[in-house]
Amino acid sequence: MAKPRSEFQLLEASVTADRLGGFDARFFNVKNQIVEINIYESIYTVGLTGNISIVDDRGLFDEINFQGNERLRIVIAGMDENAEPIVNKTFIMANITTESRPDAKKAVYTFGLLEEHVYVSSAKKLRNSYRGTITDIVQNIALGELNKSVDVSYTGGIPSIQSSIRVIIPNLSPITALTWLMSRATTTTGSPYFLYASMHDDNLRFGNLDTMYTQTPWNNELPYVFNPANTNFAESQTELEQGFIIGDIYPNKSSNLHNLVRAGNIGSNQESTNLNTGQIERRHHDILTTINNLANSNIIDPEKQNAFDDSFELEGKKIALHDAMNFHSVLSTGTYGDFKSYHDEFDKSLLTKKLESGVIKNLLLKNSMSVAIPGTAFLFGRATVGDMVKLKVVNTNIDTGDVSLEEDVLDKKKSGNHLILRLRHTFQGDKHKVLMEVAKLEREWR
Repeated sequence: MAKPRSEFQLLEASVTADRLGGFDARFFNVKNQIVEINIYESIYTVGLTGNISIVDDRGLFDEINFQGNERLRIVIAGMDENAEPIVNKTFIMANITTESRPDAKKAVYTFGLLEEHVYVSSAKKLRNSYRGTITDIVQNIALGELNKSVDVSYTGGIPSIQSSIRVIIPNLSPITALTWLMSRATTTTGSPYFLYASMHDDNLRFGNLDTMYTQTPWNNELPYVFNPANTNFAESQTELEQGFIIGDIYPNKSSNLHNLVRAGNIGSNQESTNLNTGQIERRHHDILTTINNLANSNIIDPEKQNAFDDSFELEGKKIALHDAMNFHSVLSTGTYGDFKSYHDEFDKSLLTKKLESGVIKNLLLKNSMSVAIPGTAFLFGRATVGDMVKLKVVNTNIDTGDVSLEEDVLDKKKSGNHLILRLRHTFQGDKHKVLMEVAKLEREWR
């Protein structure tokens, strides 16, 4: 039997520490002792995390005297002889999560990994004032406090609808401050902005849902396919096509309208008190406004949206007309002259945008699922969170010989274009596997 083809090269896995002089002075090569590497990406986090399991059969970590501030450099490339590195990352080995001893002569340690700028953020507190657009302030904090440039290509060149503001950061860590600012930024549809890290570069990426969701899937010409009814499906595929076969699907908890109702995402009352004028603004918000905003901007097709059933009634009234929650904010116009404060809006219709942002985030999670795929094509395609991916999932209990159109075979809820929310890259032996959490707002195949 032929040996399975290796899927990647681990070019380097080195451990050092400042007390050893760093990588240029003294380091330990652990490439041949690695059991498994996991790297996690998420559009909800401003840094990569991960873990690595290493066999120690020569007292290495006793010699290093591990303290939780060591650095690990990982370089990964494809299998071509002159392949350029696809992944080149340095992590801080923040802690030992597990330690086991398979026998008396060796131990297996699993270390938690953090990107260095996450560690830097934990050691700092920001006490400063900023003025400008939210995009400008985010870029300034990321570069000035975390030494991270921000890639804004995922914004589509669309600035957040909130105009220039002035804010005082009240003794927060840089990442906490960035997260706080991001929760205020929206597009005209109310769609949220995200600030996150990718395995493929050292920038932070800044994007909005409108731009992300309307991208062409990175694998548009060759979708990932899941066919549970045909156990010999993989055998009939070329080597390239086998790299796009879904190994398994793990549906997350989904279709939980009750949770959305309780959170005020379906219908709610919003109030704001202006301390400067004493004026109290009240307005009802319902999910149909959010869906219509997305539809009017051609983000989704309202006839195919799979987030909300408008026919559902309680006590003879549409569910979206109920006020399940009351949201109250306090603002003070004129505090900074022509600049708005964090909560302030000159156009009162924009006061609901922060609420709509949270609604859209929760709608994504309403119908998410996790998909296990081979990592080779994913790695070479440099796909990451915030990208769209196309899936073709064949429905269960369907005889493909009885239907004439491909779309009649497919599970409309699971097939189609999905936004990648989270990723787990697993490098083990010579194999690379990816578990991706994906979501979409529509029930369709396109």
